[in-house]
Amino acid sequence: MTAADFTNLHLQYKSEQAEGELPAAIEHDFADGRMVDHYYVTPSPAFWADEGIQKLGQVSGILFLQQPEGAPWKILVHEPAMIGEVVFEMPDEEFRRMLQNNGVVLPGEPGFQPPQ
Repeated sequence: MTAADFTNLHLQYKSEQAEGELPAAIEHDFADGRMVDHYYVTPSPAFWADEGIQKLGQVSGILFLQQPEGAPWKILVHEPAMIGEVVFEMPDEEFRRMLQNNGVVLPGEPGFQPPQ
């Protein structure tokens, strides 16, 4: 997966899910430990065309999971019953590009501004 596979990433806080968006969570490290933040994101047509995604049928959410020591992020895609999932990898550089492309700074990282 690449940064181009996910657009319109934004915090769920004080926003509503728009058509085409999926709930997403980002679990990441910060100076004081580990944090989970909740977002909405719009997956690309290439995401939806993936064979594994098509086999799930419906997608209920996406988890971006930071791995230790700069290893590629795991992207877990779940169906509504949370029984089936598809797992992808995204290099840290691509994940950071996705954040930058969407103007997102993760809580706990320099430059984060709490939403008003």
